[in-house]
Amino acid sequence: MAIGIGPLKLGAGPLRGVLQSSPEEDVRRDNRIEPAGGRVDLSGRDPSFIRRMLPRLWLMTAVYHRAEVRGFEKVPDEPVLFVANHSGGANIPDTFIFMLAYNTFFTVDGRPLYGLGHDIVTKVPLVGAFARKMGVVTAGQGAAAQIFEAGASCLVYPGGDVEALRPWRDRHKIVFDGRQGFLRLAHGAGVKIVPVVATGGQDTFMVWNDGRVWAKRLRFDKLLRVKNLPISSSIPWLLTPGDLPHLPLPAKIRIQVLDPIDLNERFGDDPDWDAAYDYVTSVMQAGLSTLASKTMLPVIG
Repeated sequence: MAIGIGPLKLGAGPLRGVLQSSPEEDVRRDNRIEPAGGRVDLSGRDPSFIRRMLPRLWLMTAVYHRAEVRGFEKVPDEPVLFVANHSGGANIPDTFIFMLAYNTFFTVDGRPLYGLGHDIVTKVPLVGAFARKMGVVTAGQGAAAQIFEAGASCLVYPGGDVEALRPWRDRHKIVFDGRQGFLRLAHGAGVKIVPVVATGGQDTFMVWNDGRVWAKRLRFDKLLRVKNLPISSSIPWLLTPGDLPHLPLPAKIRIQVLDPIDLNERFGDDPDWDAAYDYVTSVMQAGLSTLASKTMLPVIG
């Protein structure tokens, strides 16, 4: 099933429910996910804000990115860990498009979705406030476990800034950099992994090189938790280290939700983590390559 993002196709999910839940329902939902004991604050997600913004953001996305999101019918009716490839630098267009599509298909009143993001995203002025209201929280130890305890689903990008700032030539590659924490998280919480692949985000600007070496030399990995410092080009910047706030190019973005993966069922109680990592990333690479084959020209789609 596809969600066409445009003014004529907003009804692909039960949009009436998106637009009509009551303030009392919002309060009940927020109370259900209220943080306790100084844990990660989940209350920043604002259902009323999401409900107000959905129609106008759909329209903006339809005009600018011509986004397509397919496969939500594969998601089981239970908390899951969405594991996605990351593109677009700090602008993270694929993240917001996926969250818009999720809230349209499952409605704002359905199972909440939280995305784990770098604190550079959640704390930056304006963008950070918008991200928090949409359901993005700062990634940290125990954050996802708390989300699952609340009965919500979680969206993670294991590749982080390494993948979001990968060279343009690698735009159709899964680059998780060997990170396996998402596997242990899903297995320990007893939730299924739902892989998500996306194309187009890395066409919204240009990354010229792999900047992991420079990030280490300048100790950005220690000081700022930034693992990649490439040279990039974007509007209005000609050449800049890393990724400064910019106007993304109007690239077509496609997102595909893949079949769920039950690590406990496939790999047992004591998984071979390397084998599990290879399996999940190979499934995602196959899905990403298939999706990328639909792209005729960069940006145009």
